[in-house]
Amino acid sequence: MIEFFEFSNEMLCVADSRGYFVRVNQAWTKTLGWPAEELLNRPYLDFVHPEDVQSTTREAELLLSGAHETISFENRYRCQNGSYRWLSWYVKLKFDSGQLIAAARDITADKLQTEALRESEERFEAFMDNSPAIAWAKDEQGRIVYFNKAYEDRFHVRLSDWIGKSDFDLWPSDVAETFRQNDNAVLTSGVPLSVTGETTMDDGSHTTWRSVRFVFSDRHDGKLIGGIAIDITDLKQVEDALASERELLRSVIDTQEKEKQILCHEVHDGVIQNAVGSLMMLESYQEMNPPGNGSELINKVINCLRQGVEDGRRTIQGIRPPFLDESDLESAVRELAEYTSATGITVTTKCELGTVRLPDMLQTTVYRLIQESLNNAMKHSGTEAATVELKRDGGHVFMEVRDFGCGFKLGDARKRGLGLKGMMERVRLFGGECTIESEPNKGTRIIARLPIDS
Repeated sequence: MIEFFEFSNEMLCVADSRGYFVRVNQAWTKTLGWPAEELLNRPYLDFVHPEDVQSTTREAELLLSGAHETISFENRYRCQNGSYRWLSWYVKLKFDSGQLIAAARDITADKLQTEALRESEERFEAFMDNSPAIAWAKDEQGRIVYFNKAYEDRFHVRLSDWIGKSDFDLWPSDVAETFRQNDNAVLTSGVPLSVTGETTMDDGSHTTWRSVRFVFSDRHDGKLIGGIAIDITDLKQVEDALASERELLRSVIDTQEKEKQILCHEVHDGVIQNAVGSLMMLESYQEMNPPGNGSELINKVINCLRQGVEDGRRTIQGIRPPFLDESDLESAVRELAEYTSATGITVTTKCELGTVRLPDMLQTTVYRLIQESLNNAMKHSGTEAATVELKRDGGHVFMEVRDFGCGFKLGDARKRGLGLKGMMERVRLFGGECTIESEPNKGTRIIARLPIDS
């Protein structure tokens, strides 16, 4: 019996009725660091944490009074190095001698784990209850096990009333069925699912939600389906308004292009044709009559008409190239390159769009991007060469215009007028992407990708 007491892995001790240690085993030294001789004949309360002295004294008095034969309690006990460890006590009163026989077990690790879990749960609750997003959790059968304060406030419910209920108890059947299908999809795949949908509130109003569902595990409830959702009704209205505005701008641009087309036809078939006719009649008259007093004047008129016809055609080319209406985008781009090359910049083109004609509005947009890019190169870059690449890239049209001139700092782009902004806005309206790359003395590269089905 003595050997069991001395060498037991449990901390065993004996104290007299005054609460002084009479005997301790080796486990005390191993656990708390105190040699036996430093504990004997000292009150055990000397080693109890100050905050636990009152509760420990109360438990001992109950035992000594005969109210209980045994007692169990927990307290913090001081180690030799000054730290404290949590002990779980089982104490029995030996009536014939009035001594207290106790066994103690170190539960510090369990206490720390419990405390960490409690703090974690408190942080989680504080976070979720102050989150503007609604959040919930359901078990695999679709029964509610949790939702946060935002959920309660939004739908005027309390968690205690909803625990154990399913979506079919709370929502119209068609809405509940959609929720259940989404939950099953997440359970099956294990992959988070993002969904945008509407719910009808009590007042009949519609709310648009963007939610994400996911699977996680809980130590009590096993596998759960979690969900977080935010109200994007206002955002959806803004997006719809922007989409309407984008469509309106595209319609305006399309109308402008059609008006330019009509104007160019009117100028070409009216003013220019009349000027060409007048030029031809004067040239015919000059050939049929010998030089006379009016010859010099006729030559001046002929030169003016020729210049007018050339200027008119150049204006039409800038407003709306005939090739864009009569042929295709590649032809219009090559003609634009030839015209630009005539100004002193050699433009090389590489077009691989295939034989299928692109939608008219898309052709016009791409042409305008190339036209503006080459105009910027002529006006600002000082380059002697530029390249234009045009090709199909999957379901997109890829365009690149590159010059090898002075370049510029991208931060200074706003100082270059509305040209660059206009190009990027055109691309944005078509749901495309536009990138401008430039550095001083390293030229400029403008890249755009536009969806063909836009």
